[in-house]
Amino acid sequence: MSLNQDIQNTISNFRENFPPELSALIEQGAGEISALEILEVALKKNDKAPDFTLDDRKGQSHSLSSYLSKGPLVITFYRGAWCPYCNLQLAAYNAHLNEINQAGGTLVAVTQETADGIPTFKESGVPDELKASIVEDPDFDVLHDPDNKLGKQFGLEFKLPEAHIKLFELMNFDIEKANGNANYTFSDPATYIIGTDGLIKWAFVPNNYRKRANPEEIINQLKAL
Repeated sequence: MSLNQDIQNTISNFRENFPPELSALIEQGAGEISALEILEVALKKNDKAPDFTLDDRKGQSHSLSSYLSKGPLVITFYRGAWCPYCNLQLAAYNAHLNEINQAGGTLVAVTQETADGIPTFKESGVPDELKASIVEDPDFDVLHDPDNKLGKQFGLEFKLPEAHIKLFELMNFDIEKANGNANYTFSDPATYIIGTDGLIKWAFVPNNYRKRANPEEIINQLKAL
């Protein structure tokens, strides 16, 4: 079963089991996000990737140039541990990490979520099954993007709809604490392959937080470079 099939099954499970008022907020916000013009402003194939130096969860700094010295970089953006689709994505990518590496790529994930994100989510009132799905320590670097600055440079930033902010409030999840600010901004869950020349070789920009780049496609794109 593919990653996006797993995501669709999760969506169906939520629709069947969540209280109607919560499901309505989820769907309202999802529709508003999909209507945004992210595709029009996001970086595309052959664009130059923004330079960056970001810290991982252990406080170690990593730069774009340091990654590209090893070969092509696969960089994927995700919203945080509170997002069930992000956790499915991280788990799927981790399961295919050896294949990604064998195809010549280095994988990194970027999120605006702070170190407080996971414990804050665990303290919230969300169902335990969602807390259990958190991918806390994948075998690839997870980089912190303060205030979503890199995501904004890639043209991926959007503001969380009021319906989803209300959803968090009902679930007693402090998203401001998890992100370290009250901006309510996130990146579209895009995935890019950046070549050693610093140019984007492949771009997957879903403009829909419930769609992700399948790991098999990432591997195929790396092999085609």
